[in-house]
Amino acid sequence: MKVDADVRDELLSVEEFRTLPEEDGHRLELSRGRVVREPAPGVRHGQIAFRFLELLRRYGKEEGLGLVLFDTGFVLTSEPATVRVPDVAFVSADRLPEGRVPDGWGEGAPDVVVEVVSPSNSASEMQRRALDYLDAGARLVWVADPASRTVTEYRSRSRIRILEGDDELEGGGVLPGLRARVERLFA
Repeated sequence: MKVDADVRDELLSVEEFRTLPEEDGHRLELSRGRVVREPAPGVRHGQIAFRFLELLRRYGKEEGLGLVLFDTGFVLTSEPATVRVPDVAFVSADRLPEGRVPDGWGEGAPDVVVEVVSPSNSASEMQRRALDYLDAGARLVWVADPASRTVTEYRSRSRIRILEGDDELEGGGVLPGLRARVERLFA
């Protein structure tokens, strides 16, 4: 995570962050009021994120349970102002306002979050992100690490496990019946 002091030194609100211009080659997020600039994801990152997207899209389409999103902003908290952009997200149908897709960013955390680790990310940063999502109401967070070919699964602050190889991701009560072998997501 690179906090960019050049953008603004003072803490920003969600509304102030909303007015910042997009930057070519970077993804902007807001973490506890500070602008965070990350390099655009690479090809391997995109490939793995797409595999998760396809897994959730197929599942969601078959079950009709909700909306699968890619690279979409979510306001996790207003105080401190935090806007995250997960690689892949699933929002259950019952959380869509009036059953419709809202304009703008999502409010609160998605039900399921997938984050793919980039070379610019540290382990502590990815853990902090996962906990931010859980604290904002996410029910399941998967952090996929291409270097170790593992997925760290967060169901709560105390239910965390690392999956690899033949281990299976399971949707549990959030995505009932969803199962996928970890090795296939990195193949």
